[in-house]
Amino acid sequence: MDAAYKLGAGRYIQMPGALKLAGKEIGRFGTRVFIIGGTTALSIVEDTLRKKLEENHLQYEFRTYNGYTDRETAAALAQYVREQGYEVVAGAGGGRIMDLAKAVAHLAGTPVITIPTSAATCAAYTPMSVMYTKDGAALGTAGGNFYHEYEVDAVLVDEEIMVRQPPRYAAAGMLDSMAKYIEIQNGHAKIDENTFSLEMDTAYTLAAYIYRILERNCLKIYGDIRDHRLTREVHDFLYINFVLTGFISGSSKALGQTALAHEMYYAARMFFTEEAQSYLHGEIVGTSLILQLSYNRTEEQIPGFKEFMRRMKMPVSLGELGIPETAENKRKIYEYLASTEFVDDTPENHLFLKRAVEVVCSGG
Repeated sequence: MDAAYKLGAGRYIQMPGALKLAGKEIGRFGTRVFIIGGTTALSIVEDTLRKKLEENHLQYEFRTYNGYTDRETAAALAQYVREQGYEVVAGAGGGRIMDLAKAVAHLAGTPVITIPTSAATCAAYTPMSVMYTKDGAALGTAGGNFYHEYEVDAVLVDEEIMVRQPPRYAAAGMLDSMAKYIEIQNGHAKIDENTFSLEMDTAYTLAAYIYRILERNCLKIYGDIRDHRLTREVHDFLYINFVLTGFISGSSKALGQTALAHEMYYAARMFFTEEAQSYLHGEIVGTSLILQLSYNRTEEQIPGFKEFMRRMKMPVSLGELGIPETAENKRKIYEYLASTEFVDDTPENHLFLKRAVEVVCSGG
């Protein structure tokens, strides 16, 4: 494990019209930039980006990519970046593009600039890439997620773009941010300042703060984004989603801030790739928090949490994610989760894990 804490991004800009600063920001790092984006994202940002890059006398190439973040694609694009002499890699889009751009830049040895067009994850900020096969099966924590040596060089969050995203994406981002509070408690009904190291206690304290704010403001944030209103609550949510959630990841070295809920996400992407394909990262993680609450010995919190999710039209069981509740599927999930570092090998923990799998399959 890397000994370094990576707590931030080199430069973080969040404001209305932030995209208009892209030429100047990218120009800080080089004069030739390779820009990766999905079809939808590039339809949103490309015209403004071209104008600002040309105003700053930068050479550029856009590459449309709509696939998964896999190692073969990242390696091939990194080789192309090196061969063509590009000095900077930029990504514009959602979480997969953010992760791909970071991986390409890491392999090519260039700075990376991220321009998120949705707030469904904190991927624009965090120095890691979730990796998949070309068919969309997750490799998982142990199987090949990419942990980068350096922080992201610059993040541009244009609030005018963010209030135009589907509210479903914002709901998924809120659940992904809130997950840290529940996951850091992994296997503990109660936490005090002596449970963790100072670094992890810092992450936990910040995660609890985030949870309180988003639990209080979630419906207003959801409605404001649905109606394209840039309010203080939306501004705060975006800062939470990228900066504060990213800081939690850094304070835990990207390994202690997630637990069984994120491992359940990987299980869904590994074993039920087709069934879960249409669901967002945060939707699967949010549903999987029901499993995490059960494993934490806090099942009494599940009814209230389910009601909270339903208010934002989120799924609350694996069945609602399209994963059939069969004995074979439960076995696959249990065996995968039991093999992770988040389940200590004791009879009690295995008993609670089996119970947690039953609970998330049925929705509690």
